[in-house]
Amino acid sequence: MVLQDALFDVTVNPVLRLRQICLLAYDLEWTSNLLCTAFDATVVFRDSRMAAGGNLTNTHIRLGDSFLETVCPSDLAWQRSTTQTRLLDRNGDCGYMAIVQVPDVGVASQAMAKQGNAIGMVSGGLIVCPGSPGSGFADIESRNYELGEPLPKKEGTVSGANVQFHPRDFGTLAEIQENWPGQSEFPRNKGAYFPAGNTWQTDVDVRPHGGVTTGFAAVEIAPRDADPKDVCARWQQGLEAGCWIDPAQPTILHLADGQTMRFVKPGSDGRTGVIGVDLWSVAAKRKTFETIDICGVTWRLVEPASGD
Repeated sequence: MVLQDALFDVTVNPVLRLRQICLLAYDLEWTSNLLCTAFDATVVFRDSRMAAGGNLTNTHIRLGDSFLETVCPSDLAWQRSTTQTRLLDRNGDCGYMAIVQVPDVGVASQAMAKQGNAIGMVSGGLIVCPGSPGSGFADIESRNYELGEPLPKKEGTVSGANVQFHPRDFGTLAEIQENWPGQSEFPRNKGAYFPAGNTWQTDVDVRPHGGVTTGFAAVEIAPRDADPKDVCARWQQGLEAGCWIDPAQPTILHLADGQTMRFVKPGSDGRTGVIGVDLWSVAAKRKTFETIDICGVTWRLVEPASGD
């Protein structure tokens, strides 16, 4: 995608996309059902590995080529007073994490780790599985990710890596993802994307999206204790891959295909982290809403960048 301005001439890598938003909620089933109804979408994955860890359960809802995750602490997590339960105590249901797909997780993870206070990687995982996109998780192998490690790409396998970074550096819990093969094809992507499992691809052709939205247009992040301009610059320097900032709008980061990340000061309600998400509306269909508040996040339907 070539984007030109009087002050710059840059090419954004088409892989560099806002691919997933994660929410944190007290009630997983109620929140997930509400989101499915509002966005005409369905739950495509529940991560049994996360549930087996004892602290969190989750759902993934597919919105076109993107995914909306909701996580909920378990009773054991409340007993242990985990990060998630403390965040719920402070904010109630809220936005939790922004996840951006990158072309090279080894390069991006090292660049992200240097930003802000350089707290660095807070967690990361790598998985490799025999098969192809859509073939499931049989014989999956997983381990911790090592900072700067390239994603292994071997014929006959699918692989994925995720790396998370501290909210203090990026305004919210931040995650970057690389998955192989097929992550660069949009729309109607059916390549590997492991956070949502490896069977969601089977119905993309039949139902590429619901009747409300085709996916994410933007995320709005309110840093807790940092200047929005500084946080925006950290994301740009960490993600690289051609993402750009217009000097006239220093708090907006431009990704591929018209997607943006906006950074704002907290409002009078004191909400921080992910506080808003823009969704592309379905072309040539009447919007079912303009804005709606769900799980502490304001959702806006905006006109599609191009017809679908």
